[in-house]
Amino acid sequence: MGKYSHKSDNDLEIMRLKGGDSINDSLDIEIELENRGYEQDENGYFAFEPEHKPNIHNVDFARDEASGDWVLFKFILGAAFVIFCLFGTPVIVGYAINYSIYIYIGFVLTFTFMYLTKAALPKLNSLFYLGCFALMTRFYADLVGYWEGTDYLTFIYRDSTHFIDSLKYAVIYIFYIAIVPYLLFKAIKTITLATQNKKEKSNLDT
Repeated sequence: MGKYSHKSDNDLEIMRLKGGDSINDSLDIEIELENRGYEQDENGYFAFEPEHKPNIHNVDFARDEASGDWVLFKFILGAAFVIFCLFGTPVIVGYAINYSIYIYIGFVLTFTFMYLTKAALPKLNSLFYLGCFALMTRFYADLVGYWEGTDYLTFIYRDSTHFIDSLKYAVIYIFYIAIVPYLLFKAIKTITLATQNKKEKSNLDT
Protein backbone atom coordinates (compact mmCIF):
# COMPACT_ATOMS: atom_id res chain seq x y z
CA MET A 1 0.00 0.00 0.00
CA GLY A 2 1.17 3.54 -0.70
CA LYS A 3 2.15 6.02 1.92
CA TYR A 4 -1.05 8.01 1.45
CA SER A 5 -3.45 5.17 0.59
CA HIS A 6 -5.38 5.77 3.82
CA LYS A 7 -6.13 9.39 2.87
CA SER A 8 -9.41 10.40 1.23
CA ASP A 9 -9.47 11.93 -2.23
CA ASN A 10 -10.36 15.29 -0.73
CA ASP A 11 -7.43 15.12 1.70
CA LEU A 12 -5.07 14.27 -1.14
CA GLU A 13 -6.34 17.18 -3.20
CA ILE A 14 -5.77 19.59 -0.30
CA MET A 15 -2.29 18.17 0.34
CA ARG A 16 -1.46 18.45 -3.36
CA LEU A 17 -2.62 22.07 -3.46
CA LYS A 18 -0.56 22.94 -0.36
CA GLY A 19 2.44 20.96 -1.56
CA GLY A 20 4.15 18.20 0.37
CA ASP A 21 6.80 18.68 3.02
CA SER A 22 9.38 17.52 0.49
CA ILE A 23 9.82 16.57 -3.12
CA ASN A 24 9.35 12.93 -2.17
CA ASP A 25 6.08 13.73 -0.40
CA SER A 26 4.79 15.58 -3.49
CA LEU A 27 5.80 12.64 -5.66
CA ASP A 28 4.07 10.12 -3.36
CA ILE A 29 0.87 12.21 -3.42
CA GLU A 30 1.05 12.43 -7.19
CA ILE A 31 1.51 8.66 -7.55
CA GLU A 32 -1.43 8.00 -5.21
CA LEU A 33 -3.67 10.37 -7.18
CA GLU A 34 -2.72 8.69 -10.45
CA ASN A 35 -3.42 5.28 -8.94
CA ARG A 36 -6.92 6.51 -8.10
CA GLY A 37 -7.59 7.50 -11.70
CA TYR A 38 -6.70 11.19 -11.62
CA GLU A 39 -5.12 12.42 -14.84
CA GLN A 40 -2.59 15.19 -15.34
CA ASP A 41 -2.58 17.73 -18.12
CA GLU A 42 0.41 18.40 -20.37
CA ASN A 43 1.94 20.64 -17.69
CA GLY A 44 1.65 18.05 -14.92
CA TYR A 45 -1.33 19.62 -13.13
CA PHE A 46 -4.44 17.76 -11.99
CA ALA A 47 -7.94 18.95 -12.85
CA PHE A 48 -8.63 20.32 -9.36
CA GLU A 49 -5.59 22.62 -9.48
CA PRO A 50 -6.06 26.24 -10.62
CA GLU A 51 -3.16 25.91 -13.04
CA HIS A 52 -4.86 23.01 -14.84
CA LYS A 53 -5.47 23.95 -18.47
CA PRO A 54 -6.92 21.37 -20.89
CA ASN A 55 -5.25 21.24 -24.24
CA ILE A 56 -7.80 23.35 -26.06
CA HIS A 57 -5.79 23.24 -29.24
CA ASN A 58 -5.98 19.47 -29.42
CA VAL A 59 -9.69 19.51 -28.60
CA ASP A 60 -10.40 22.07 -31.31
CA PHE A 61 -8.22 20.16 -33.76
CA ALA A 62 -10.08 16.91 -33.08
CA ARG A 63 -13.43 18.70 -33.44
CA ASP A 64 -12.37 20.35 -36.71
CA GLU A 65 -11.05 17.03 -38.01
CA ALA A 66 -14.32 15.26 -37.16
CA SER A 67 -16.30 18.09 -38.77
CA GLY A 68 -14.14 17.89 -41.88
CA ASP A 69 -14.66 14.13 -42.10
CA TRP A 70 -18.43 14.61 -41.81
CA VAL A 71 -18.45 17.24 -44.58
CA LEU A 72 -16.40 14.92 -46.79
CA PHE A 73 -18.77 12.02 -46.06
CA LYS A 74 -21.82 14.12 -46.97
CA PHE A 75 -20.12 15.29 -50.17
CA ILE A 76 -19.30 11.72 -51.21
CA LEU A 77 -22.82 10.56 -50.34
CA GLY A 78 -24.35 13.44 -52.30
CA ALA A 79 -22.10 12.77 -55.30
CA ALA A 80 -22.99 9.07 -55.22
CA PHE A 81 -26.71 9.95 -55.12
CA VAL A 82 -26.37 12.32 -58.08
CA ILE A 83 -24.49 9.72 -60.15
CA PHE A 84 -27.05 7.06 -59.24
CA CYS A 85 -29.91 9.36 -60.24
CA LEU A 86 -28.29 10.22 -63.56
CA PHE A 87 -28.29 6.59 -64.60
CA GLY A 88 -30.91 5.09 -62.31
CA THR A 89 -33.84 7.53 -62.47
CA PRO A 90 -35.92 5.17 -64.66
CA VAL A 91 -35.42 2.44 -62.03
CA ILE A 92 -36.34 4.74 -59.11
CA VAL A 93 -39.42 6.15 -60.82
CA GLY A 94 -40.35 2.71 -62.18
CA TYR A 95 -40.40 1.26 -58.67
CA ALA A 96 -42.48 4.22 -57.51
CA ILE A 97 -45.04 3.44 -60.19
CA ASN A 98 -45.14 -0.29 -59.41
CA TYR A 99 -45.53 0.32 -55.68
CA SER A 100 -47.86 3.31 -55.89
CA ILE A 101 -50.42 1.91 -53.45
CA TYR A 102 -47.76 1.36 -50.77
CA ILE A 103 -46.42 4.88 -51.30
CA TYR A 104 -49.89 6.40 -50.83
CA ILE A 105 -50.51 4.32 -47.70
CA GLY A 106 -47.05 5.13 -46.32
CA PHE A 107 -47.57 8.85 -46.91
CA VAL A 108 -50.92 8.84 -45.11
CA LEU A 109 -49.54 6.84 -42.17
CA THR A 110 -46.41 8.96 -41.73
CA PHE A 111 -48.51 12.12 -41.97
CA THR A 112 -50.91 10.77 -39.34
CA PHE A 113 -48.08 9.95 -36.93
CA MET A 114 -46.51 13.35 -37.49
CA TYR A 115 -49.83 15.11 -36.94
CA LEU A 116 -50.71 13.19 -33.78
CA THR A 117 -47.31 13.92 -32.24
CA LYS A 118 -47.61 17.60 -33.24
CA ALA A 119 -44.41 17.36 -35.29
CA ALA A 120 -42.42 17.13 -32.04
CA LEU A 121 -40.57 13.86 -32.69
CA PRO A 122 -37.61 14.16 -35.11
CA LYS A 123 -37.68 10.46 -36.05
CA LEU A 124 -41.33 10.58 -37.06
CA ASN A 125 -40.69 13.84 -38.92
CA SER A 126 -37.90 12.10 -40.83
CA LEU A 127 -40.25 9.25 -41.72
CA PHE A 128 -42.80 11.77 -42.96
CA TYR A 129 -40.10 13.42 -45.09
CA LEU A 130 -39.37 10.02 -46.65
CA GLY A 131 -43.09 9.70 -47.31
CA CYS A 132 -43.01 13.06 -49.10
CA PHE A 133 -39.92 11.96 -51.03
CA ALA A 134 -41.60 8.77 -52.26
CA LEU A 135 -44.87 10.54 -53.10
CA MET A 136 -43.13 13.25 -55.14
CA THR A 137 -41.12 10.60 -56.99
CA ARG A 138 -44.40 8.93 -57.93
CA PHE A 139 -45.84 12.25 -59.09
CA TYR A 140 -42.72 12.90 -61.17
CA ALA A 141 -43.76 10.01 -63.41
CA ASP A 142 -47.11 11.74 -64.02
CA LEU A 143 -45.34 15.04 -64.66
CA VAL A 144 -43.05 13.56 -67.32
CA GLY A 145 -45.99 11.68 -68.80
CA TYR A 146 -47.93 14.95 -69.06
CA TRP A 147 -45.01 16.68 -70.81
CA GLU A 148 -44.49 13.83 -73.26
CA GLY A 149 -48.14 12.99 -73.86
CA THR A 150 -47.77 9.37 -72.76
CA ASP A 151 -47.11 7.39 -69.61
CA TYR A 152 -43.60 7.50 -68.15
CA LEU A 153 -42.58 3.89 -68.70
CA THR A 154 -43.75 3.94 -72.33
CA PHE A 155 -41.74 7.10 -72.97
CA ILE A 156 -38.56 5.79 -71.30
CA TYR A 157 -38.51 2.37 -72.92
CA ARG A 158 -39.80 3.11 -76.41
CA ASP A 159 -37.25 2.86 -79.25
CA SER A 160 -37.62 6.48 -80.30
CA THR A 161 -36.48 7.82 -76.92
CA HIS A 162 -32.81 8.76 -77.07
CA PHE A 163 -30.33 8.54 -74.21
CA ILE A 164 -30.10 12.34 -74.17
CA ASP A 165 -33.84 12.54 -73.44
CA SER A 166 -33.49 10.13 -70.54
CA LEU A 167 -30.48 12.06 -69.24
CA LYS A 168 -32.40 15.33 -69.47
CA TYR A 169 -35.23 14.02 -67.29
CA ALA A 170 -32.70 12.49 -64.90
CA VAL A 171 -31.09 15.92 -64.38
CA ILE A 172 -34.53 17.49 -63.91
CA TYR A 173 -35.38 14.76 -61.38
CA ILE A 174 -32.24 15.52 -59.33
CA PHE A 175 -33.24 19.18 -58.91
CA TYR A 176 -36.92 18.29 -58.51
CA ILE A 177 -36.37 15.70 -55.78
CA ALA A 178 -33.89 17.90 -53.92
CA ILE A 179 -36.42 20.75 -53.62
CA VAL A 180 -40.06 19.67 -54.00
CA PRO A 181 -40.31 17.00 -51.24
CA TYR A 182 -38.67 19.38 -48.77
CA LEU A 183 -41.09 22.19 -49.66
CA LEU A 184 -44.04 19.82 -49.31
CA PHE A 185 -42.72 18.58 -45.96
CA LYS A 186 -42.19 22.12 -44.63
CA ALA A 187 -45.58 23.33 -45.85
CA ILE A 188 -47.52 20.44 -44.28
CA LYS A 189 -45.50 20.66 -41.06
CA THR A 190 -46.16 24.41 -40.81
CA ILE A 191 -49.87 23.94 -41.40
CA THR A 192 -49.93 21.13 -38.83
CA LEU A 193 -48.27 23.28 -36.17
CA ALA A 194 -50.57 26.22 -36.93
CA THR A 195 -53.63 23.96 -36.71
CA GLN A 196 -52.48 22.41 -33.43
CA ASN A 197 -51.70 25.82 -31.91
CA LYS A 198 -55.08 27.16 -32.98
CA LYS A 199 -56.81 24.14 -31.48
CA GLU A 200 -54.94 24.51 -28.18
CA LYS A 201 -55.72 28.22 -28.04
CA SER A 202 -59.39 27.50 -28.70
CA ASN A 203 -59.44 24.95 -25.87
CA LEU A 204 -57.88 27.46 -23.49
CA ASP A 205 -60.43 30.13 -24.41
CA THR A 206 -63.30 27.78 -23.68
